[in-house]
Amino acid sequence: MKIEAERKGGSAILRLEGRLDREWAEHLSNTLEDLLRAGVRSISIDLSHVTYVSSAATKVLTRWQQELAILRGEVYLRSVPPTVRETFAIAGWDSHLDALRSSGPRPVDLRKSSWFSGAGVATSGQYQMSPSVAEGALTCRLYGRPEGLTAASIGPDASTTVAFPDQAFGLGIGAIGGSYEECRQQFGELVAVAGCVASFPSDGTRMADYLIAAGPAPLRAVLASGLGCEGTFSTLVRFNPKPEAFAVPLSELAGVCLDAAGGKVAGIVIAGETAGLVGARLRRSPGASDSPLRFDVPAVREWLSFAPERTYPVATALIVGVAARAPEGPLAQHLRPLGGVRKLYGHFHAVVFSYNPLPQRTVELGALVRGLFDNHQLRDVLHLVWDDRGEGGVGDSALLRGVGWVGPVTQVA
Repeated sequence: MKIEAERKGGSAILRLEGRLDREWAEHLSNTLEDLLRAGVRSISIDLSHVTYVSSAATKVLTRWQQELAILRGEVYLRSVPPTVRETFAIAGWDSHLDALRSSGPRPVDLRKSSWFSGAGVATSGQYQMSPSVAEGALTCRLYGRPEGLTAASIGPDASTTVAFPDQAFGLGIGAIGGSYEECRQQFGELVAVAGCVASFPSDGTRMADYLIAAGPAPLRAVLASGLGCEGTFSTLVRFNPKPEAFAVPLSELAGVCLDAAGGKVAGIVIAGETAGLVGARLRRSPGASDSPLRFDVPAVREWLSFAPERTYPVATALIVGVAARAPEGPLAQHLRPLGGVRKLYGHFHAVVFSYNPLPQRTVELGALVRGLFDNHQLRDVLHLVWDDRGEGGVGDSALLRGVGWVGPVTQVA
């Protein structure tokens, strides 16, 4: 058996020759998995020189047909010989195999999409913009005081129980629950988006926790410090690296998303396949200590868990945050410089899952988020940082490809 793969951008042609038995079905499955990891979403399989197909092979092709359908991709079977066609018919496949493909609905009209060259801004990535809601806009609400987090400063009067309906997202230092007393020992990194909340409790727990809304009542979480956005997104941004670049830095992606939303303040939700993340999370809950959170060495080691290199190089991340250029007023206290880009600031948290190829076409945010929580391992919740220690630092988080939902923040409360 021979398997030859020819790739061009997001498409690939597989040419098979010989007997596609159980052993070679596994080789074919591995080849298809490698192509999906590389970002291929349209696959044509030429079977003109295949003399035999086993039931194991039809199962493999059925599986990957379903995987591509979920990813809004497509798979074609071409030039199927009569003897092989009979085997597929026995397995219950459509008799019109040359026209077979898996595809899904496209909520956004891709004919209205445009590619953003980003001269002077996008040095590593390629970006495709698609309109979502023409008048989409977000209201951003600020919670707590981000400086000097202590039990005294984030007590029951300063912490806020926040409801997160499906049309809202948020992040900060908090915990899943309904009251300060219930949550004060667990305060850690928290993310809420599309009716799902994930957090990493700082009470010695070794695994992140999550909750998914299954009814009409919105999820609730207690935020000691953070921000939340509610409303509609105006733009979808698809991205992948330029041929000469390894990955897309988060700071560059945030800047492009901010420009797409009007350039002042934007709320952003990103689903991306990772090249590596630079992040930290709390070891201790500030609600359980009267001493302030300290960032000086060596005290910082008692408070924060931080890796000396990028982590999670092959994972899928859900990144939530707000970006702004030269923010003013109370919002400025919640944002930090991003990637050394002049006047670009942001605050982003990431929910990290086991690796899952993401659709390159449009997918509804709620369906994607719930699919990640339902079907993939939740590995971590991180506060993303930019390590600015020069050659001794880790630098910026980076992504291989994905999609971002972006909306301008028109009101800060």
